[in-house]
Amino acid sequence: MEQLLIELVKHLGYLGIFIATLIESTFIPIPAEVTMIPAGMLAAEGYFNYWGLLVTSTAGVLTGSLVNYWIGLRFGRAIIIKYGSYVLLKHQHLMKTELFFAKYGKLAVFLGRLLVGVKHYIAFVAGIARMRLKAFIISTSLGGLVWMWIILHIGYMTKRSNTTVVGELEIILISVAVVTLIAWLIKRKFMKH
Repeated sequence: MEQLLIELVKHLGYLGIFIATLIESTFIPIPAEVTMIPAGMLAAEGYFNYWGLLVTSTAGVLTGSLVNYWIGLRFGRAIIIKYGSYVLLKHQHLMKTELFFAKYGKLAVFLGRLLVGVKHYIAFVAGIARMRLKAFIISTSLGGLVWMWIILHIGYMTKRSNTTVVGELEIILISVAVVTLIAWLIKRKFMKH
C-alpha cells in the first residue's frame, strides 16, 4: 500500500499535491498525510524539491481554506438563520462567534489548522464570523505551513532513516498532543479575562 501511494504521488507531481491539499482544506476530509508523507519520502530520494513541496502544499491549503471562508461569508449566516434551530444553533450563537473571532480569531484559525476534525471547518466559521480577510490569510497560511511541514518532514525522515511510516507516527501523535495542550492552555488563559 505504501509503495502504491508513493507511485501515485510521484505521478501527480506538484500540481497534484496542490490540488490534493486544496481539496483537503475544504469540507472533503481527505487526510493530507495520504499525499504529504509519500511526497516527503520522494523528496528524500531527490525526486521532489523539499521546499517546493512545502510552498505548493501551503498554497493548496490557503486556496481551499479561502473557498470555505467565502462559502461561510456568503452563505453561512443565511444557512444558520434558516436551518440552525434544527441543530440547536440560534442567532445569539452568531453574535458570540463574531465576538470570539474579533478577539481570538487569528489564534483560533492558526490552531484550528493544526487540529484534526477542526481544520476542515475553521475557515467556514471564520467566514461566518466575518473575520478580516488579511488576518485570515496570514493565520491560515502559518497554520497550514506548520502542519504541512510536520507531515512532509515525517515522510522525509522516514525515508532518510529507513524506518516505516508506522514507526514515525508517534511523532504525529506527540505533535498533536502538544498543540492540543497549548490550545487548551491558551483558551483557559483567555477565558479567565
